[in-house]
Amino acid sequence: MPIKEKVNREMVKISGGIFDMGYNGDGFCYDNELPENKTYLNPYEIDNSLVTNGEFMEFMEDGGYKNYKYWLADGWDLVMDENWTSPLYWYFDKNKKKWLKKDFRGYNEIVPNEPVVNVSYYEADAFAKWAKKRLPTEAEWEKAASWNEKSESKTVFPWGNQPPTTEHANLFESYQWCPSVVGAYPEGRSHYGCHQMIGDVWEWTSSEYMLYPGFKSRFEEYTDKWAINQKVLRGGCFTTSAKQIRNSYRNYFKPHERILFAGFRCAKDGSN
Repeated sequence: MPIKEKVNREMVKISGGIFDMGYNGDGFCYDNELPENKTYLNPYEIDNSLVTNGEFMEFMEDGGYKNYKYWLADGWDLVMDENWTSPLYWYFDKNKKKWLKKDFRGYNEIVPNEPVVNVSYYEADAFAKWAKKRLPTEAEWEKAASWNEKSESKTVFPWGNQPPTTEHANLFESYQWCPSVVGAYPEGRSHYGCHQMIGDVWEWTSSEYMLYPGFKSRFEEYTDKWAINQKVLRGGCFTTSAKQIRNSYRNYFKPHERILFAGFRCAKDGSN
């Protein structure tokens, strides 16, 4: 079983410069992870842990769903039209005076230090603005997950190049069917000390889903068709197979979708 350690939220400082983004190994990958390509990053900071239910409750209690200034225009329209007041499947029990949520485990009291899920891109972005941060780009996310400053090289997984085990991450093979509490997998930390970048929840990024420069489709009736009006998510989730996951693995959903598997961490601009 993974060790559960308390994680104090910190922002990790990451230097800017040229970063080689995408897959560069000899094993299996999907075509949208190719080819490896260079991108320039300004210095930035990124959360060492995922945003939790408890932190998202603070956003809600501070009027996060009632203040238009945190929201993109399309997101605010959804808040108004759909009467969003909390993540999907959250329910406030007036008798118990507690928040409950519905997931694969049924209806249960919300665990404050589990990563928040069932949030759309709009909700993640609104929280980030409220917290005076922003969502990371997918390149920022990938560098934080894969770059080893000591060896000046990328690794396939946050912890190194050895394949995932149940000590590294909460993936399909853990058979847990829900996110783990923050700090559950210290063996899976990235070289920068970021927790749970693989497994538990797919993480929203601010990047539009686009195909990399020099992309060549292996599935002409599939990959090309989805490269529009979608946001990139990274990191896999508790239903992702260990055979599929890598730091370069990309997923994508429309910004309004509030799936069970999607959460996020925040970033902000850094300085030299």
